[in-house]
Amino acid sequence: MSKKTRRDRTAASAAGNEPSPAASSDLLKYAPAALLALVCFAYLLIYLQGSVPVFRGEPANRLTVLFAILGNFSSVMATWADLLVNPLPFLTQRTPVCLFAVAILVIATMIGRGQLKFFGLTKILSRLETLVVAAALGMATVSLWTFLVGLIGLLHYPALIVLPLLAKAAWGGWDWYREPPSAEQHDGDAEPIPWLWIAAAAPVVICTLLGGMMPPYEYDVLEYHLRLPTEWLQSGQIAVEAYNSYSGLPMGAEMFALLPMTMWPGDLAWFYGALVGKTLISFFAPLTALIAYCAARRIAGSYAGQLAAVVVVGTPWIVFVAVYGLVDGVWAFYTAAAIFVAIVWLLTQRSDQPELLPRLALLAGLLAGMATACKYPELPLLVMPLAVWITFEGRRLNWKSAVAFTIGVTLLFGPWLVKNVIYTGNPVYPLAGSIFPDSIRTPEQVAQWQAAHRVPTDASGSSVTPGQLIAALKKIAYASDWTNVALTPLALAAIVLLAAAWWKPQLLPSNETDHRDADAIVWRLAVYAVYYFAVWWLFTHRYDRFLIPLIPVVALLVGYAAARITTSAWRPVCNTLAAAGLVLCFFWINWQSSFLAPTYYFTDYQLLREATAGPDVPILAALVPPDQCAIVEGKADVFYMQTPIHYHTCFDRSPLDWLIDKTAAERKEILEARKVSHVYVNWDEIARFRSPGNYGFAEFVTPEFFAELVAQDVLRRIPAPSSGNQDESNLAWGEFYEVVP
Repeated sequence: MSKKTRRDRTAASAAGNEPSPAASSDLLKYAPAALLALVCFAYLLIYLQGSVPVFRGEPANRLTVLFAILGNFSSVMATWADLLVNPLPFLTQRTPVCLFAVAILVIATMIGRGQLKFFGLTKILSRLETLVVAAALGMATVSLWTFLVGLIGLLHYPALIVLPLLAKAAWGGWDWYREPPSAEQHDGDAEPIPWLWIAAAAPVVICTLLGGMMPPYEYDVLEYHLRLPTEWLQSGQIAVEAYNSYSGLPMGAEMFALLPMTMWPGDLAWFYGALVGKTLISFFAPLTALIAYCAARRIAGSYAGQLAAVVVVGTPWIVFVAVYGLVDGVWAFYTAAAIFVAIVWLLTQRSDQPELLPRLALLAGLLAGMATACKYPELPLLVMPLAVWITFEGRRLNWKSAVAFTIGVTLLFGPWLVKNVIYTGNPVYPLAGSIFPDSIRTPEQVAQWQAAHRVPTDASGSSVTPGQLIAALKKIAYASDWTNVALTPLALAAIVLLAAAWWKPQLLPSNETDHRDADAIVWRLAVYAVYYFAVWWLFTHRYDRFLIPLIPVVALLVGYAAARITTSAWRPVCNTLAAAGLVLCFFWINWQSSFLAPTYYFTDYQLLREATAGPDVPILAALVPPDQCAIVEGKADVFYMQTPIHYHTCFDRSPLDWLIDKTAAERKEILEARKVSHVYVNWDEIARFRSPGNYGFAEFVTPEFFAELVAQDVLRRIPAPSSGNQDESNLAWGEFYEVVP
């Protein structure tokens, strides 16, 4: 045997220490997950350093607040103790409200189920898809029917609303009952239920629904979302009111409050009907998660659906608008529902069922029309891009589907335009006041509305600059007060994976699944997300809440990213990030100092109503005689003021305008003819509207104008009645005047 040289021995030793090809391959399996974990960790560091609304009187970052919550969690949950101290008010007050809301949702679902069967679409939908889409279509039908009855002035006859709806629900339920079970078998029906994720998301969903049953307290809700339905209930007719410009907006979601108002017995129908409507609006948060699950499952499988749903549930913005009673969550749901149906339409187009395409396009149009019946911006943000998608998908003109989609949008959105034409001559009132004739507002008021809703400008007067774009991107990526930590990193991962699948498919781990349809759909969703952001940034006043409908769309990208790779540790990293989003969401929404989010879920309704209404509401009610009314100036969030009043929003004509350039005798005569006994003015609210960057307020309403009325012996200032309690919270917020006879 020959003796080995030193070089030979060294080479042999090095070869023995080199990893085998199998070992290297095993390490590469963890590379995508390790990279994702690193990106998520870096993102969390940035996210936790982001500022939050004022904490204990001073600005703070999320990490500081998180430590404060964890260090004193019992105080965060202190308001939950009301349930233990006295559960009776919670059970006796919330139970009827919840049951009423559930009954409306069930009836609507039966109506929608019957309509889906009539369209012949139940055979291509799973049981869950059928249930969610039926709820969407049924609630849209309930909204439209309530509006039509109200438009012709028959709200004082609730049987005209209820009986046709019950008849349609009975037909839909009976048809569902007698249908053989085998007729609805679908691949998605056999998938196991993700009980672990359901249990993890349950605390956030429960808080959402409990918050939805709380009396309203958010300004816009008190000003018009629920105030206008109470006024339409009193008059018996839906109309455009000259003193509240918001009455010209499409208010499809507000019909969910108006309907129970017409049916609830007693003098408090306005209050309990509003609670039922607010509870129904909170239902749309979990419904949005369900439709996101259905859409993501269609794209990339059950696991993608689970992650998409969890991300939607764990986004605080979704929870807050549901708890507030704002309608942004409703049009977010209908946005996601319309996109889901468009996805089914696309997949059906690639199958052998062309006869279903116009029906699916009609359904997508109905859902998109309902979204637009909730907010005007959905016309450019959803209807237009969806119309282009359906019309030109496959690089050919799908004219039957395009016509069907247009019909669907028109059926749900068109009646709101007709109402505005009847009352103002402007179909999109209060928008486009300089284009269409306006029979209600002055040119100055039109200009005020346009100035308040134009694209924001910087100090130099520019509205489109790189700095503003970067600030907007930072806002949606991590700086927004109520974003989900899982949205941005997983959405970016989806874009990277999509780009790799398109240009370098060999970089992705290979498996037997065909991802071509998923990749094609996600490309369209990514383009839509960019389009949505561009329209929001270039053409709107960049209000954060208008981005909420984009959340379920981005959640679909998140689901795709989580399911596109099946290598080792990838899904555990995605699961960990989604779970962190749920935990942080639960903390943020239950933190007592969070922005406009009190957590008095179990407190007595009477106490909450009195605290939210403030001391001025009962004071004014005590001052005004039964056959008289009051002028309310400055304050427009007047939902709790059930005393007869004349008020206005900052965009409308003040009732004090009646008194301009009049003599003392003429002023007294005008007030007497209108049966005005008192005038209430809130100077703090007026100062807020006149502050820099705000909407503005009628210039003639000044202390000097009131001093002139007092000097003329038209008005006499009176002290607010004392409650005998020296607590500052019981002191009047405004000034009270009585009309001198």
